[in-house]
Amino acid sequence: MRRVLIVEDDPDMRRLLELYIEPLGFEVIQAVDGLEALYQAQYYEPDLVILDLMMPVASGDLVLGFIRSTEKLKKIPVLVVSAHANIAALAEQYEADAYLQKPFSPQDLRFVMQQFLTKE
Repeated sequence: MRRVLIVEDDPDMRRLLELYIEPLGFEVIQAVDGLEALYQAQYYEPDLVILDLMMPVASGDLVLGFIRSTEKLKKIPVLVVSAHANIAALAEQYEADAYLQKPFSPQDLRFVMQQFLTKE
């Protein structure tokens, strides 16, 4: 089963993402902050990371930098999600594979996920 790591400090948003993703047939792993995300990414080696930028302990840009600099993780696609007004520029700066600005629809999320998770 393919895995998606959700890195989001807001419990309601984590649950919403889980509700969007699980019916698509993916195993969902969650992290509540950047530090936990680093552990989960190394342990599970997910097929996709959905990453909030603004988090406690270690911010999304630090998590993304770690993923990109770690040999066994660097090819994992990372979808950045944020309410930040400059999300497009930040996603490019941090080398994210894609971004969605909050709030977004389940259809928007599904569309972006399909770009990465249908590739074998």
